[in-house]
Amino acid sequence: MQAFVSAIIAFAATHSLLAYGLAFLLAGAEAFPVVGALVPGTAVIVGLGALVPDGALAMWPLIGATAAGAMSGDGFSYLFGRHYKQHAMAMWPLRKRPGLLASGEAFFSRHGSKAVLVSRFLPGVRAAIPMVAGMSGMVAAQFYAVDACAAALFALAHILFGMAIGASLTVLHAIAGRLVVLVLILAAALALVVWLTPWAIRRALGVLVRLRGPVRQWAEAQDGWPRRLVRSLLDPERPETLGLVVLGLALIGGLWLFFGVLQDVLAGDPLVRTDRAVFHLLQSLRVPIVDQVMVAITEMGDAHVVVPVLLAVLAWLAWQRAWRAAVYGVASVAGASLFAFLFKLSLQQPRPEALYHGWNAYSFPSGHATASVALYGFLVVLICREVGGRIRLAVTLAAVLFVGAVAFSRLYLGVHWLSDVMAGLAFGIAWVALLGIVYLQHARRDVRAGGLAAAVLATLLAAGGLHIATAHSADMRRYALATPTRSMPLTSWRDGGWAELPVQRVDLLGDYEEPFTLQWAGPLAVLRAELLAKGWQPPAPWDLSSSTEWLLPDAKPGALPVLPHLDNGRAEALVLIKTGGNVPPAQRLILRVWPSGTVLSNDAGTQPLWIGTVAAEKVEHLKPLASLVDERDDVNAALRILKSSLPGTQTESRASTISGLSWNGEVLLGQP
Repeated sequence: MQAFVSAIIAFAATHSLLAYGLAFLLAGAEAFPVVGALVPGTAVIVGLGALVPDGALAMWPLIGATAAGAMSGDGFSYLFGRHYKQHAMAMWPLRKRPGLLASGEAFFSRHGSKAVLVSRFLPGVRAAIPMVAGMSGMVAAQFYAVDACAAALFALAHILFGMAIGASLTVLHAIAGRLVVLVLILAAALALVVWLTPWAIRRALGVLVRLRGPVRQWAEAQDGWPRRLVRSLLDPERPETLGLVVLGLALIGGLWLFFGVLQDVLAGDPLVRTDRAVFHLLQSLRVPIVDQVMVAITEMGDAHVVVPVLLAVLAWLAWQRAWRAAVYGVASVAGASLFAFLFKLSLQQPRPEALYHGWNAYSFPSGHATASVALYGFLVVLICREVGGRIRLAVTLAAVLFVGAVAFSRLYLGVHWLSDVMAGLAFGIAWVALLGIVYLQHARRDVRAGGLAAAVLATLLAAGGLHIATAHSADMRRYALATPTRSMPLTSWRDGGWAELPVQRVDLLGDYEEPFTLQWAGPLAVLRAELLAKGWQPPAPWDLSSSTEWLLPDAKPGALPVLPHLDNGRAEALVLIKTGGNVPPAQRLILRVWPSGTVLSNDAGTQPLWIGTVAAEKVEHLKPLASLVDERDDVNAALRILKSSLPGTQTESRASTISGLSWNGEVLLGQP
């Protein structure tokens, strides 16, 4: 089915007029009972939307054709059911699938006219609901009014989603490796949090329930203030007992983690080395698209958002006359922020990058992490006191995910070390747990948790949206990825300084790959122009059309997009290929160029220095399945062709070569 869908999309890419008709037919066919379940309409329509960013198709005509097709198909199915009513169930192919109509009728009976809107987005009942609506006697005007909205939303959602995919594919050649690794890291962290939070809560409550009896027996055996305290906590007339014990465990765990991290930081233990490893890893994975998201997330933890949310909480608590809760709310945020401030001044640990000035230039512990845990952790205490078990779990999980996202954004942007964030989270948890224990011991007034949650969410969205809108551009410049550079005189580079640059490319896992055989001093545009004049060409861009070339058993070398390579986390600044001519058949040469991090200087000024690799790839045809590429080990042959394309380059030789490769150690030094 995947190959079939890919073939349809590839055909539509070259026949735009037919593509609009195809979108109309497929959107309508999905509404036909039984038959609609077999039509890959959604996949193809999303694929057609991916062709819009490249200009192969126009957005609004495609949306209009899709919406019109959806309305036509739904309308035909509605009229069919209205005309034949129950007799339709005896017709082929409906009599072969009685369960389809049964599920559709059950869905329609539960949701009424809303089912027409919702079913457009549910493949299981989409092919039955319009006919069921006709069979049930739904008024035509009402059906078509609802269906028009459903068709428009269906078309917009699928085409815009496809456009997002298409736009992403156009930049994958530069960020694919880093983006995949980053997405995997985030997905693993998200899955761990979503799984671990409910598991930890269930296990803790289970242990507490099992220990409640033995602990009560111990507390009632003798007298003394520890036993009286335990008897007070285990009083059956106090339903918040388990919550108090959970907070007590959080207090102990938070303090243990905080002082453990503090000890490692002061002693320079392995955690400090882990700090640098995590920092360099995340900086190597940074992608401009993700930078935009991470800066927005970190802005949600700024004081410009935390303070309005706290004020909204205080206003709500004052309205409910919950003065004690308001005092504890102020204490949670103010106390945590003051602690972070004093510790920063005491330890004066520098940040990974010099992004701030004054006392804020110090990093331990993370103020964002500490304040976020304090604010939203205490809100969890307030809300969970008044709601049921499932809502408690949902509220706790939402707070954990939000605070975790803010903390991760600080790591990703290089603002804090891992130890800073861990210490901030640990102290915030311990502080909230301590305040929560004291508050629950004396709380007497409800705060109407539902209204409080709504007020917090509304303020968070409003204040966060306003702050992002006003500060995002400046923060993008502040948190921009800093690339360290070194300076070298141009004459020194030609006289032997070129040998100080790396010999081989280093991939994301730290392995050494192909050798750097080109060093270019000057504008990269000049190098590109010279090579284009000698028959080199840009590779096929990563889009939906070129990606399907891999599925063709006889793909041409120039039609296949080039797989991205990274050097120490840096994406290629220039990629060119060469086919035909003096390149052997079924092969292509690939030149990849990266910034070296070195600037060359002379009397005329400075100019960047670039380093590059050239390799030959052979296209292997796995008929009738697909095409693959195999990188050749003969670097010398590829280097000779590159040298003939750049006749003005200077040839130098390194003393050592690389085992496993046919490379004589030659390096080309070029300059405009």
